[in-house]
Amino acid sequence: MSTLKPLELSLLSEIDTIRYNENGLILAIIQDCLEGTVLNWVWMNAEALEKTITSKQVWSCQETAILLWNSEITVKEIRYNDDSPMVIIGVEEQHQELSGNTLSGLFDVICDRRDYPQLESYTCKLLAGGDNKILKKIGEESAEVVMACKDNEKDAIAGEVADLFYHTLVALAYHNVELRNVYQKLESRRK
Repeated sequence: MSTLKPLELSLLSEIDTIRYNENGLILAIIQDCLEGTVLNWVWMNAEALEKTITSKQVWSCQETAILLWNSEITVKEIRYNDDSPMVIIGVEEQHQELSGNTLSGLFDVICDRRDYPQLESYTCKLLAGGDNKILKKIGEESAEVVMACKDNEKDAIAGEVADLFYHTLVALAYHNVELRNVYQKLESRRK
């Protein structure tokens, strides 16, 4: 089976590379770019896919109608497989400014540094320092988050929380705890 390829959202000519089923449809899996969570799936024909690419919103086909699936999300990426009549559409809510699966992507880089160290890498130096170095940084960053919140400095709060997230991800990688386990714990708190 071939790997998923990105569909360049600015090149409508790439639509010709998509494989449709015998009814002229593809299955579109809609996935949150940041978390990787599958939100839904819809059927698309060539017209719905073209509207999705040009408008950067998800369109589906139902019977003879082409319908907007959700106006609150923006299409950030489309990936496809030559062997299958399916696409994966990465989306995010319109008020979000990040693209890509940020935490998971960063965690993958950290694990890669753990498994294939690079001498100049700050992440590798943290990992080499073990728990003492990593936990000291988490303590420092936690205190900086508290101070930024106390001063009500929005940009500083975001920066310090990002630092805390990063160092916490390093701790997870060091202890071989999968980020998926954290997502599962967070999901259980939504109940």
